[in-house]
Amino acid sequence: MTGEDFPGDLPKGDGCGWIWFMKSEPLTKRRVAGVDDPLFLDSLDIYRTSFPVHEQRRIQDFPLAFQDPGFCYEVFFNGEGRVVAMLVTWRREKFVYLEYFAVDASLRGQGAGQRILEELRDAFPHKVILEIDPPEDGISRRRLGFYQRHGFVPNPQFDYIHPPYTDEGEPFPLLLMTHGDLLDEETYRSFVDFHHRHVVAR
Repeated sequence: MTGEDFPGDLPKGDGCGWIWFMKSEPLTKRRVAGVDDPLFLDSLDIYRTSFPVHEQRRIQDFPLAFQDPGFCYEVFFNGEGRVVAMLVTWRREKFVYLEYFAVDASLRGQGAGQRILEELRDAFPHKVILEIDPPEDGISRRRLGFYQRHGFVPNPQFDYIHPPYTDEGEPFPLLLMTHGDLLDEETYRSFVDFHHRHVVAR
């Protein structure tokens, strides 16, 4: 899920420690070790303000996610040490699921979201799966266009329903997007099974 509407190129690598320059401000990326990591705590303001409550994993459920070796919670901080973006992925052999992606309002429209996405896309070509709200209004349609400009295609052939993160929540429809190619039936079923068994586990 993505937290906002995003308006170049990054070095390839494992994604845990490179520095890149956006205009005059350097941003550093680090992988968060767990819920006690200060960088995790520093990222919570962006997390809480970027996603509606029904799309948020409860903070008390994050420790279970961090136990999965394929769970990767990364933050980006500026030269002053302030966290200004977050990227949460689940990495599997057949796909990489982008669960959360948000950029601080102070950097929106400056290319930060674009560059973060391109680095992820190029590190895992034809593997990234992400979700967006159905394109039913201006904001969601612009978000769809943003991802399409970066090589992602929608998969409306699947009526995808995201299960709730809490017992009290309701399922909600989202549109799956994939890099390069449409999802095949086998990969879709594998993704849904993984998502329901692991991602929303609590």
